[in-house]
Amino acid sequence: MIFTPGTTASINLVARSWGDTNLRPGDEILLTEMEHHSNIVPWQQLAERTGAIIRWLGVRDDFQLDIESLDRLLSGRTKLVALTAVSNVLGTINPVREIVDAAHRVGAKVLVDAAQSAPHGKATASDWDADWLVFSGHKMLGPTGIGVLYGKRELLESMPPFLGGGNMIKSVSKQGFVAADLPHRFEAGTGPIVEAIALKPALEYLMRVGSDAILAHERQLAQRAIDGLSSVSGLRILGPSIQSKTGIVSFVIPGVHSDQIGQYLNAAGVAIRVGHHCAMPLHERFSVGVSARASFYFYNTQSEVDAFVTATLRASEL
Repeated sequence: MIFTPGTTASINLVARSWGDTNLRPGDEILLTEMEHHSNIVPWQQLAERTGAIIRWLGVRDDFQLDIESLDRLLSGRTKLVALTAVSNVLGTINPVREIVDAAHRVGAKVLVDAAQSAPHGKATASDWDADWLVFSGHKMLGPTGIGVLYGKRELLESMPPFLGGGNMIKSVSKQGFVAADLPHRFEAGTGPIVEAIALKPALEYLMRVGSDAILAHERQLAQRAIDGLSSVSGLRILGPSIQSKTGIVSFVIPGVHSDQIGQYLNAAGVAIRVGHHCAMPLHERFSVGVSARASFYFYNTQSEVDAFVTATLRASEL
């Protein structure tokens, strides 16, 4: 387990260290259309540096990954598959182990973005057999400025240090340096001391509450919200059925910009996110520019859901 500033930094570490070392012109990287920009842009930069090619696993009309096309997209040229375990827009829970197994059959490595999965369910790197798994502390009731990069030991040991400086070396001379053992070789500089101390009780608290209880509660709230919004004329929910997702409710109302919805709800004391949610390719896939997103968690209540629904109904009428 490597401490990093967050999910984005963890992904960039793998792209710079493993990617620059192992990818060549013509090699392929497989991404999904539902990725957060943090799991797209570092690989696009890697492709620019190395001449690798990015391929895309599509999203079906039912907001699930097009798993049926996976074998067609994977080949001996595929060196890396990077995917999110849960979509930050749709809430879709992806079949991670099935994708990992398919990638490993062609010799590809797999990075799993668990930023949206770890807070809402079990992030099981070992069960998934992921080569790398990344998540952020601030999405798990912890502080900002800290994240985790999990990696298989033999894989991390084969990767050169990405950042140089203090704490990541065994020795330094005028002729060069010898990198430290894991995890220190990837933790240059002063570590996130305060953040790490604060992250521990947050994770322990989440484990006491239990991932099954968290997911069940937020699904109940999300379904209540979806039912309440059903009377809004033309409103479109972006996401699969509640059994296949977490407690995220993203939606669009024809003729109403999400910024207007967000501003009205903000005035009513309801906080949502609006815009493209760092997932522009996914919005393009469903022919929408922006959306509004309510993200329910285990600390939310039914009365808060009702306040959200009431404010959204009033906003749509205006």
